[in-house]
Amino acid sequence: MEYQNKNLEYTNAEAYDKRRESSALERYVLDFWQPFLKNKVSELSNNKIIIDWGCGTGEYALAAKMAKKIYCIDVSDSMLDRAKEKLKDFDQVEFIRGTGFNNEIASGIGELILTIGVWEYVDQAKLFNEVKRLTKGGGKVMVVFPNIYNDLNWMRGVVKMKKVALRPGYIKKLFRKDFTLVESASFGMVSLAPKGFERLFMPIWKFFDWLWKPFQKFLPLGINVYYLFERR
Repeated sequence: MEYQNKNLEYTNAEAYDKRRESSALERYVLDFWQPFLKNKVSELSNNKIIIDWGCGTGEYALAAKMAKKIYCIDVSDSMLDRAKEKLKDFDQVEFIRGTGFNNEIASGIGELILTIGVWEYVDQAKLFNEVKRLTKGGGKVMVVFPNIYNDLNWMRGVVKMKKVALRPGYIKKLFRKDFTLVESASFGMVSLAPKGFERLFMPIWKFFDWLWKPFQKFLPLGINVYYLFERR
């Protein structure tokens, strides 16, 4: 069951939450990234005001149990409905259906902004300006996006004849003037593999993840890139 339409927009919340069951490649990538990101959210969210910009089904907001306040904003009704189910015991959550570009949330209140898997779908400069507006001084912004230098991502771009990933240098350039880069990471050295044969490629992926790990901060080649910025 597909969770994205032909424009790569998330349209099926149930399928999205079950995406790790769809292929060995999805499982491999998610087993890397989900625990890493959830641990980061948990570490950074204690007693903080969180804005989950493009919250999807709320899988990362779930890790912010100790947050003072959580704003979950998404353009998709089905994804928000799913998030509401997951976060029904979170008294501090406010759900907002919107694009995120219409001042739905007050300026300068965000102490931790989550922008996970949204940068490739919107105008990046416009999103940066919104993130800058929302973040208070000393607040942090978590940025996660698909990496154009990863083999799978650039191959997907060629096949689909559209931009599906971003240059890490471009994202850092957007933030350079107003934010400080606190930490970064990249992993998941996957490549295009025929469906049904992905398990045969796993030893190769694991080897290259191990081999390139010391160099990822200088030349990220993983499927995604993670940056944590702090507002000056």
